[in-house]
Amino acid sequence: MRVLKEPLLHFLLAGFALFGAYAWMDRAAENRKVGKAPEIRVGGGDVQWLAENWTTQWRRPPTQEELHGLITDYVDEQLLAREARALGLEENDVIVRRRLAQKLTFLIEDTLRRAEPSDTELQRFYGAHPVRFGSDARISFRHIYFSQQRRADARADAADALRMLLEEGGPPKSRELGDRLLVEAEFNDETEQSISGVFGPDFARAVFSLKPGVWGGPIESAYGPHLVRVSALREARLRPLSEVRERVADEWKREQEKSAKERYLAELRSKYDLVVDDTVRPLISPARAGKGAHQ
Repeated sequence: MRVLKEPLLHFLLAGFALFGAYAWMDRAAENRKVGKAPEIRVGGGDVQWLAENWTTQWRRPPTQEELHGLITDYVDEQLLAREARALGLEENDVIVRRRLAQKLTFLIEDTLRRAEPSDTELQRFYGAHPVRFGSDARISFRHIYFSQQRRADARADAADALRMLLEEGGPPKSRELGDRLLVEAEFNDETEQSISGVFGPDFARAVFSLKPGVWGGPIESAYGPHLVRVSALREARLRPLSEVRERVADEWKREQEKSAKERYLAELRSKYDLVVDDTVRPLISPARAGKGAHQ
């Protein structure tokens, strides 16, 4: 027991501990020399990207000192991000997961965004989607409103007024029929969408189905029953490709980007197995189940 209390023994133990620590550090350093350390590369493209982003934000190129700071921050960011991944800090992080998914989506879309459609592809796409590139039908009409609040049976009164208008051929006194409404009595060169915004979609569809030059109705709107006389109706038409070429090209590119993303996701689903609980399985469509969704 007295031996354990000897100062010389304590000195020797401490020496051995220090010697062992230095030996371990030397071996670690030697291993680092033999093994290749992960690289953080900074090239001319990175510097150009940093300078362009700065110029876009501040509307002037960075000074030499500012550019030095940008590069230093960029390198620090790369080092921290690399070490964070090495430590697994991105695991179970919703924000990081969404950002990575978004970044890959942008990469897929950007790859196709550079492609330009040929004349043949444009013509084919244009012909396959006539509704997208047609002009809207337009209508001009006059209406007479019958208030449900002011009348015992507004619809019956509207029907009686319609018979009178048809018998008399729409005389000037038609302006004296009906009740006041805080919207215009006449509409000119309107689209179905604009009429729908005022009276509701059912009214708009019914008005566009009326025969021009004749009073019709009663047609219900969000306000109540109306009699309507269409004065002019211009049918929708397909615009020439030369008139909508730029829009057709934009639509084509969006379709290509969407298709590319769907194909890429389909490949990923075949690459990974999706493991789900029985309670979750009914909520996942077969297309999203990958090679096989299992428990």
